[in-house]
Amino acid sequence: MPQNKRFTVDEIDFIKNNYSLMSVEALARQLDRTPKGVRGKIERLGLKLSEIPRNIPYSWSTEDLQILKNNYTLPDYKINELLPKFSLAQITRKRLELGLRKHTYEPYIQSSYYQTFRDGKRVWIHKEVAEQKIGRKLSECEVVHHVNGVKLDNNPNNLFVCSDKQHHGLVHNSLAQTAFELVKQGVIKFNHSTGKYYSE
Repeated sequence: MPQNKRFTVDEIDFIKNNYSLMSVEALARQLDRTPKGVRGKIERLGLKLSEIPRNIPYSWSTEDLQILKNNYTLPDYKINELLPKFSLAQITRKRLELGLRKHTYEPYIQSSYYQTFRDGKRVWIHKEVAEQKIGRKLSECEVVHHVNGVKLDNNPNNLFVCSDKQHHGLVHNSLAQTAFELVKQGVIKFNHSTGKYYSE
């Protein structure tokens, strides 16, 4: 479990999207971090912790269960809006206990990438496609590079798995070096009026 490691952009986005729906403990489990570290990050981001009581006994009424059964295909955070007395973790747990498993949602764009939700968990499409391509899960350090620079193009041939952020930086540097070589060859030109490179 990371202790002093800096929070990634993805982790910060996850906290911002879920801090009002999940307990600090649930966020910590999801991010594989300590509750103390997550609580501190929430405070540093200036976010107000949810006032939903997390540690009191709870029970599901017949009406609550019916609402869950009628709406289980919605994202769990949407179900939480219909059942605000339960935490997001409680809703997900009860839904899975009842065998109410949902389909993948239509992907949407966040932070310039396609993502979706599946069984209450966020899934980055480009990472999932890359994992299918290499036949295993990505490690925590690995970064998925989009070859053509288009983050929404998740064709497997457009994805390359870098060993870490430094490797990813080297890949981008190689592109810059190649571009400058093409400038020297006259393939890419520079417009001094617009301040932009272009190709004929």
